[in-house]
Amino acid sequence: MKALLTLAAALALASAQADPLRDPTRPPQAALARAAAAEPPPLVSAVFDAGDRRRAIFNGQLVRAGDAVGAYRIEDVLADGVRYRHAGTVHELHLPHVDPVKKPTTAPVRGSEGP
Repeated sequence: MKALLTLAAALALASAQADPLRDPTRPPQAALARAAAAEPPPLVSAVFDAGDRRRAIFNGQLVRAGDAVGAYRIEDVLADGVRYRHAGTVHELHLPHVDPVKKPTTAPVRGSEGP
């Protein structure tokens, strides 16, 4: 009987060392990696005013209100971004603020005097 208990304890110890504790509520690592690779983060890179409807470049695709890009549904194209729905939640993504380009001065360039 003692030998049987020793054997059972040794098997339990070997099993515990070979298989670390895993959180049963955490998704498998492979599923997390696939989800991250399959869905790029949202990015708006341009907004165009096309007459009666605005369009935007969202995740590299030309979109307008009602279009879908992967799991993202475009709700509206704003003057400076988009309103989209993802996983049941509405978000807004705006173009990054860019400082205006400074115009060069109109002062003449001073160079060396002629002969």
